[in-house]
Amino acid sequence: MATSSSRPYQGKISYGAPNHERKIWLFMRLTGLVMFITVVFHLLYMHMVVGVENITFDNIDARWSGPAGVFWRLFDASLLFIGMAHGMNGARFSINDYVHNKILNFLLTAAVFGLGLLLILLGTVAIVLGAGGLGNLFQRLMG
Repeated sequence: MATSSSRPYQGKISYGAPNHERKIWLFMRLTGLVMFITVVFHLLYMHMVVGVENITFDNIDARWSGPAGVFWRLFDASLLFIGMAHGMNGARFSINDYVHNKILNFLLTAAVFGLGLLLILLGTVAIVLGAGGLGNLFQRLMG
């Protein structure tokens, strides 16, 4: 009798310790909650307090340089790290659900995590170095 799929199911792809997926499931719920709270705060602050028409390069530079600059840099960094970790893990879930070839699954997962880490690195450079970015670093080193 013929099956509905021309390719047999190759088995579940598992990672690490027995409770690994349970911990990842909890991580996704917690980061989702934290992201919801921080994104709502960010949107309300930027749209209601600052005003959309005032969101400029200079405004962000002033916010990061002002007396509360450390708070805003940590806040933006937390959005970056939590959002990227949550997104990369969500992509891993989708890859595991739809890609059953173990080699292709590994390659796609590695590509997602590699791209995610690159974006985290670029975002971290922007947050740490401030509005001037790498140009600001070069000016500091040369100047």
